[in-house]
Amino acid sequence: MTMNKYISSLLVASSLLFVGCDDFKFGNAFLEKPLSDEMNIDSVYAHKIYAEQALAQVYHTLPDFMPHQNRLSWGILESLTDLADMTKGGGNGYHKGTISAADPGGGPYQILYDEDDGAFSATWGIRKAHLFLDNVDRVPDMTPEEKYIRKGEAKAIMAFHYVQMFRYLGGMPWIDRAYSPEDEMKFTRMTVEEMVDKVCGLIDEAAEMLPWKVEAIDDGRMTKAGMMALKVRFLLFAASPLFNSDQPFKDGEASNLHYTWWGNYDKSRWQKALDAGLAFLRENQKNGNFYKLVDTGNPRKDFWDGYFTRYNQEILICSHRYTKWNVNSKSVSQIRYGAGQPTMNYVNMFQMKDGSEFDWNNPVHAKYPFFDADGNMVRDPRLYETVIVNQDKILGRKAEIYWGGRDAPNRMGGKGNGDWIWNNYAICGIAVRKHTQDLRKDVQNKFYECPLLRLPEIYLSIAEAMNELGKATEKDEFGRDAYDYINLVRSRVDMWGYTKEMVVPGKDLRETILRERALEFGFEEVRYFDINRWKHKDYLDITRYTLDTWKESDGSYRHELTQFFPNKRQWVELWDDRYYLTPLPLAEINKKYGLVQNPGWE
Repeated sequence: MTMNKYISSLLVASSLLFVGCDDFKFGNAFLEKPLSDEMNIDSVYAHKIYAEQALAQVYHTLPDFMPHQNRLSWGILESLTDLADMTKGGGNGYHKGTISAADPGGGPYQILYDEDDGAFSATWGIRKAHLFLDNVDRVPDMTPEEKYIRKGEAKAIMAFHYVQMFRYLGGMPWIDRAYSPEDEMKFTRMTVEEMVDKVCGLIDEAAEMLPWKVEAIDDGRMTKAGMMALKVRFLLFAASPLFNSDQPFKDGEASNLHYTWWGNYDKSRWQKALDAGLAFLRENQKNGNFYKLVDTGNPRKDFWDGYFTRYNQEILICSHRYTKWNVNSKSVSQIRYGAGQPTMNYVNMFQMKDGSEFDWNNPVHAKYPFFDADGNMVRDPRLYETVIVNQDKILGRKAEIYWGGRDAPNRMGGKGNGDWIWNNYAICGIAVRKHTQDLRKDVQNKFYECPLLRLPEIYLSIAEAMNELGKATEKDEFGRDAYDYINLVRSRVDMWGYTKEMVVPGKDLRETILRERALEFGFEEVRYFDINRWKHKDYLDITRYTLDTWKESDGSYRHELTQFFPNKRQWVELWDDRYYLTPLPLAEINKKYGLVQNPGWE
């Protein structure tokens, strides 16, 4: 979708909606149903079941982390970070160094306005939400309470999309209604301050209209809890150095107009993020602490359930765009084909189970990097549920990712006799588990949800804000300091807790928190934004490592770090700070209806 279509899709009311004709349920029965049957807008809002389907279409604009055709050339966002990369031929526009304002195709911005799949984009979501808000009051068989809550849901989805725009692009135009074709199309970008005020207002408004939680049958609907959590994410991003600094990250007209930074540094912005986090916890406590980490005493399964299993009381905002897990889907196939392979740099971040750092120079670590001689895990349990390593469980057996092994990639002498179809699923000597669930047959066709925001993010955001305010060791109203909030996340997987003696407040604790976010949220589209908001280009200045493994005659294994990744990272080699935000298409800037290009992309 061009930027002109982007603005138009936000402004112009449509006379048609595509809805299904069966009764509406938000649960599994609805999710299985394709969106079809064209109806005019008067017919849609003549009956509750059709109005609910119209709202369901708004929900279907929420993103999913799986690869998408027009985004990063079937890549995943983690492929632009230090956690993963692409091994597919040629990479994407970033790898090729071809991303520009004149040719922004394939960049992450396309999650916001997607030319070929507009129904799955943020701009369509905002447009459809406005249409719903403009028309739902005339539905005769909906109660006032139902209309009120559904309006809150539509506003909540709009708020989510605005937050996404802010994280990718900075301040953007604000659309307050569905405009008619006769209206003048002159809209300027909001300053960071204006957008923070507007979006926070929308979040608060939606939150007040929504219940704190929903029943299992309505899992996936927006809630007050989700909105209060979104506010924490939003304010934390706004308080971070990308925008909150004495100097803009890049000079340009957009910076001069304060579309891409506040214009100064203000410590109180961190306090607002902290206040939002504590407000969430206060409200959760008021509601019986309904939201909590999945923690049954089985670290691996608990971590898996926390990001995958529906209605787990840990996920605060989720997407049901893809309703069932399908190991044969094109998205999963792209992962196996090389859309986003984990780096050993990421694997090396995971500590030993006792909290000590993993080190390839330690001969015991090098000989037993994943399992000891008796087959017991030796690392942070989250490692094993994020990636697949040699000798870990897959498909009811042990993975054989070693030279000549059953699951070895072609480059390691794979003979194509594995169960993973292409023998390049583990092309890096490891493979993604989070996206593909290691092709497990027991999750095939299982209803699942994409975790857009989970409770651990709130805990780690509170810890980060405390640290930036110089309050890392101060106890809050819940009797916790920053270390306690980090350790809530770590204790769920039986990892040792941090103390101020181990990690001092300030820069060291900040880096510890950012690493903890990487370990907890790998392949959940958190790292990309953490790199950008902290201007951590240095995280990208790495030699990307893969792993080769050999099975010895005595049954033990020998490991060696290698450098297989075939695609250069041209955007890193030719780095410019403009990459901290994505470009707006130059063709749309030139149409002179109010848009100003992001700095460095002029």
